[in-house]
Amino acid sequence: MNPAAILVLPRLFLGIIFLVAANGKLHAGANLPVVVQGFLTHMLPNAGSAYQAFANAFILPNISTIAVLDLAGELFVGIAMVLGFATRLAALVAILLLLNYMLVKGMAFWMPASNDAADIVMAIVVGAGAAGRVWGIDAFLARRYPRIPLW
Repeated sequence: MNPAAILVLPRLFLGIIFLVAANGKLHAGANLPVVVQGFLTHMLPNAGSAYQAFANAFILPNISTIAVLDLAGELFVGIAMVLGFATRLAALVAILLLLNYMLVKGMAFWMPASNDAADIVMAIVVGAGAAGRVWGIDAFLARRYPRIPLW
């Protein structure tokens, strides 16, 4: 067995949790900005002052656009991880999303309750290990286009 095959498990895990998160937002439909804003305003008191300032100055005034980008990012990461397609790019997007979620919750990397931090570590491993090259579309793409670093 290929030792890199162990990377399939965290890749699929990340893909599934992002698809589950996106599914909840897909069901919100036209209410998506309201749902995202509700989560943000509920969690924002836990965030650090720098993130609160960022959220109040940038995220909340642009909540409709941010909500769609968040959903698109979750869908991209979920589908890409499950299919093993552009996993390095998907891992980078996952890290950015997870970092944002962690900051809005007021969590730090060393907090035991910060599952986002653990998921960031998994995304780093998946991206650095090029996990899509094992049982994924990236294996074909890496052979066909070896100079492109996405796979």
